[in-house]
Amino acid sequence: METRKPLLFEMYPALEKKVPWVPILTKIPTDIERLSNLESYIDLTGGEIYIKRDDKDHHVYGGNKLRKFEFIFGRALQKKRKGMITIGGIGSNHCLACAIISKELNLKCDLFLFPQPLTWHVQRSLLLYDYFNAKLHFNKKFIGLALKAIVFKIFNPKYYAMLPGGSILFGLGSPIGTLGFINAAIELKQQIDNGIIKEPDVIFVAGGSCGTAAGLITGCKILKLKTKVYVVAVSMDWVVNSSAIAKNANKALRYLRKGDKSVPDIRITEEDFKLVRGYLGSDYGVKTKKGQATVDKVMELEGKKGFKLDTTYTGKTLAAMLDFLNNNDNKNKIVLFWNTYNSNDLTKYLNETKFDYNRLPKKFHRFYQEKYFQCWQITNCPDHIRYDCPAYLNHEYRFWKIVDCKLEPIKSQKAMNLLSNAIKLEDC
Repeated sequence: METRKPLLFEMYPALEKKVPWVPILTKIPTDIERLSNLESYIDLTGGEIYIKRDDKDHHVYGGNKLRKFEFIFGRALQKKRKGMITIGGIGSNHCLACAIISKELNLKCDLFLFPQPLTWHVQRSLLLYDYFNAKLHFNKKFIGLALKAIVFKIFNPKYYAMLPGGSILFGLGSPIGTLGFINAAIELKQQIDNGIIKEPDVIFVAGGSCGTAAGLITGCKILKLKTKVYVVAVSMDWVVNSSAIAKNANKALRYLRKGDKSVPDIRITEEDFKLVRGYLGSDYGVKTKKGQATVDKVMELEGKKGFKLDTTYTGKTLAAMLDFLNNNDNKNKIVLFWNTYNSNDLTKYLNETKFDYNRLPKKFHRFYQEKYFQCWQITNCPDHIRYDCPAYLNHEYRFWKIVDCKLEPIKSQKAMNLLSNAIKLEDC
């Protein structure tokens, strides 16, 4: 693989010797594709919809986290750390990305996990954490978990502590992960200059820990783009709020200017972006009717392009984008949806786990005993059918969406009835 330095270093050369970085992304620049079927579905008049395919920015696991990790893991390696500590939900994409990249870079990984609504995605994630050699810790309360992580760090000083999502929290921590998306904004500007996409009027992006959004907002302002970033809140208000986004962005700007005085002396205010609320549901990770319906419709219309969506982040963000575009005043807008989810197929790794949750610490076993999300668990599907079935351990637990069941109809209908009601969908 050819090593390429960040565009940020090309734009501001003095940063190269002052900002730690390690090459992780293997498929960049990420593609930009037009979603023509979706345009027709919502009857745009002069507007255009595009997707930024960060879901494929790495050969094993794509998504937004890895852009941040090039700088965060770079700092950890610069400090000669031997392992990584981070915090997230039991189904956290951030934690899975941390486990995968830690293993790739020969670092240990300890994940401190808090509860979130139980889904098939959660069960898959826990198995994959273990597959990629992460050690798991659990606490029901975030504060208790944070204290547990702090104590662990004290007794393991050779570990690097990464805050949830790789972003600052309450103004604390390093903004270095945010640089990954300032760099991404420069990548986008090059694609605009090369005629791949017209300059977007709006970018829609999920706001989970604010770092991704803060980087894009900062990058757009540095580059003097007219584009406005719409940040869709998909986490709790105390994490995702306008103040937190602005603080993250400005802390990143101060960090950059400390390394290179030619970085513009600007400030991000709440006028530079729009925070969109009303799509989260009652809590982080809750599946909503609108989010699930949006995922299903977009996959029906555009799924052949090979990207995947989820109901925690991207589905809710797309739901907000479609509501925006259904407003007649916005039907002529050029809109870019920034896909922060992973679209690489992880089924082969799950197959190697053999769905053996007994490998996990005992306190996690209940997440497999409380509820079933796999049809074969309900039907007692024979091994010779199960292991050859595309639905087996697939990211989509609704097997009828992807395969015609080979079992007798009474069994498949029973599984369909149970799984249709396995997760309660909330109103936003």
